[in-house]
Amino acid sequence: MIFLALRKLGFLVADKTGLSMGGGTERVLYSIAKHIKKLYVTDLYDENTTWDCARTFDPDDLIKSNMPFEITEDKITALKMDMRSLDFEDNRFDFCYSSCAFEHIGGFDDFAQHLDEVHRCLKPDGVYVFTTELQLGDTTIQDKNNYIFSPGILQQILDNAKFSPEINPHVTLTDIVSNYPLPSNISRLCSDEENSITEKIMKDYPHTILLRGKYSFTSIQLVLRKKAEIKKNTGLVFKGIDSTKTLAMKGVERYRNIVENSNLTFSPFSSLPGNVSPYFQDHSEFFSGSSNNYSDTIFHTDYFWLGNGSKAIHIELEPEEIVEGIDNIIQIRIHAYATLNSENVECVYEKDVTAKDTSINELISLEADDDYCYAILAKAVTGNLIFRSIKIECYKVNTKEKKALESIQQ
Repeated sequence: MIFLALRKLGFLVADKTGLSMGGGTERVLYSIAKHIKKLYVTDLYDENTTWDCARTFDPDDLIKSNMPFEITEDKITALKMDMRSLDFEDNRFDFCYSSCAFEHIGGFDDFAQHLDEVHRCLKPDGVYVFTTELQLGDTTIQDKNNYIFSPGILQQILDNAKFSPEINPHVTLTDIVSNYPLPSNISRLCSDEENSITEKIMKDYPHTILLRGKYSFTSIQLVLRKKAEIKKNTGLVFKGIDSTKTLAMKGVERYRNIVENSNLTFSPFSSLPGNVSPYFQDHSEFFSGSSNNYSDTIFHTDYFWLGNGSKAIHIELEPEEIVEGIDNIIQIRIHAYATLNSENVECVYEKDVTAKDTSINELISLEADDDYCYAILAKAVTGNLIFRSIKIECYKVNTKEKKALESIQQ
């Protein structure tokens, strides 16, 4: 979409110079560079960065050695640079762009500083094309180094900038089921070790409206113009946002009804590195020959939004072998975080369980709160257990079943 916007606006021609910010080794930067005079690519390139697409001590070598197709090397140059402080002279570039990097800059002062720097570096009548995250409601979701903007907050940020919107984005969605929001990790909410067809289908299901807890969001593209004469910003308008909010809420309630009333099977290893556990027999090949300095985590599911209501969590573990005379103890936990405060993880359930026979069966009562997301996990305490089967299920319970569950736990 960035490529298409730049082409429609007439910037992908031989005499233009552009700037990519937060570019890493994105494929689109090579496509753009091929059509113009020169593209400069900036990112926080570093040997120790957590972003693998920017992990290097030599940015220029990284992007030139990762070309997906051949382009003239002098058409593209990469530099380590912060989006908030662009080390270029005024009026240097015909266009600038960034792909889902804007929301990672920092806080509101950082957004303003970045937009001022881009405006300074653009030639008069130049454009800034960028994509970012849009929450389809009135709530801005803020994590460490990441924002999912509400329309109101995004309007406020851009209305205070020196740019003028080239076009007001049209955000109307057709009211069809494929436009209803779903969590990105939904395949891990319907895991089936014996028949993984569901996971294979959901992995490729092309849903583009996502759920974070009960909040729906997607990506949006914006095109801003640097006018030759700075005038008062006319303000950004999201065309169709009211109907889209209504559709998103309808989709959230549809998903809520499904998740609150369905039997769910959690993928047990989805929060572990490589989705493998040293305590699971089928994963033993991944740990053969290693030093045995494993994590003590036996399994750890993703965090899932479960809506509201009483839930039964059923955990069944079948050990490969029980060694007599050894206390084999594991600790089962449920962790939770508030959707709007994901950095603060709480342990809402904890119990030590001893493996004394051929299996471990635990039935846990959970009162789900739709402001929270939940994960199920287990830690090794003592012993040396390897499991041939690990199953974690969640289902709705009525009042009578809830009382029975609570009685069992007591």
